[in-house]
Amino acid sequence: MVRETSVLLVRPLVAADVEACARLFDSDTNRFLTARINLEVYGYQNEALPAWGAFEGGRLEGVLFRYANMVVVVDRDGRTAASFASIVDGQEGLLGARGSLEAVYGLRASLRRYRVVGLEVSPFMRLDGPPQCEESLLRLARRATMGDLDKLADLYAGAGNMYRSRPNVMGKLSSGRVFVVEEMSGHSSSARIVSCALLNVESEHVGLIGGVYTRPEARGHGYAAACTAALALDLQKDGKLPCLFYENPVAGRVYRRLGFKEVSMWGLLYLEDSLAGTGRK
Repeated sequence: MVRETSVLLVRPLVAADVEACARLFDSDTNRFLTARINLEVYGYQNEALPAWGAFEGGRLEGVLFRYANMVVVVDRDGRTAASFASIVDGQEGLLGARGSLEAVYGLRASLRRYRVVGLEVSPFMRLDGPPQCEESLLRLARRATMGDLDKLADLYAGAGNMYRSRPNVMGKLSSGRVFVVEEMSGHSSSARIVSCALLNVESEHVGLIGGVYTRPEARGHGYAAACTAALALDLQKDGKLPCLFYENPVAGRVYRRLGFKEVSMWGLLYLEDSLAGTGRK
């Protein structure tokens, strides 16, 4: 699908756009880091991550890509949002849109099919030095294995908006880094997983941490910090940069204590399809 406005041409990204993408991403490393990670991992014209670019006079101004039920839009200053909105409105089954703050605000004003039912500011953080925590905290966490699948699926089944399906958890265990904390169950002699942190995506140089969740009854013991710190350190041992987003202020305080620094402000829109159930597309 190609859409041309008076100043912008929006079209799918292709492999020939790699240099244009590199110039855009290099213009603001932190702002475009998530887009760069995903395109490095998934490449161009990948069904798992369809991606579009907004061009002006041959210069790439912003990128949009879809992953599962979420779209991500990031540009220099928000001016591509109105053009990208038509692409977003043409997608089915979306529940959210994340992106650079200006782009998200512009998208909110331009969407027609999707109603915005919530907005959260989502700071982007990176950890440039070792995690700032005691060794005893790191020892609370261990790297999970495929043998933990049942316990992890149970953890995320009750995680609310942090829910992850069993196939998703299996995929993370088989191809990514997952760190957990266990506690002995009061009703049996076996341990259960009470906290976890994993990677949403990992490229050659960067790991985007996500899925940080602790059971409500196990909170207040530093378990989320332990999982996040252990995962970050594991990335750093391989020369990779740990980074993450957060919406919960409590989580933000945990990450700051570990040494993560806020380097960019993003937004998260929660979306509702106005055409759902109408039979229209």
